[in-house]
Amino acid sequence: MYYNYPYGLFNQAYLKRYQMQTEVNRQWEQNKNITDMVKALSDFLKASEKVDADYQQQAFDACMSTICMHMANKNGGKL
Repeated sequence: MYYNYPYGLFNQAYLKRYQMQTEVNRQWEQNKNITDMVKALSDFLKASEKVDADYQQQAFDACMSTICMHMANKNGGKL
């Protein structure tokens, strides 16, 4: 009875378990983000291998443009 809301809010063991679960969830989420990032990079590298030499400069320019746009968006629209 005293472990349920609202009494559980003041129970130190409950708060500790909640904090630990929150941290575990955060770690899982960050590990998933890293996995997604590595997969995207792998896909990017595989796609870059398919670009013919005649189009490599165009591909480079497009990638740099995308990077600059992303940086600008993260920096309040300023490069």
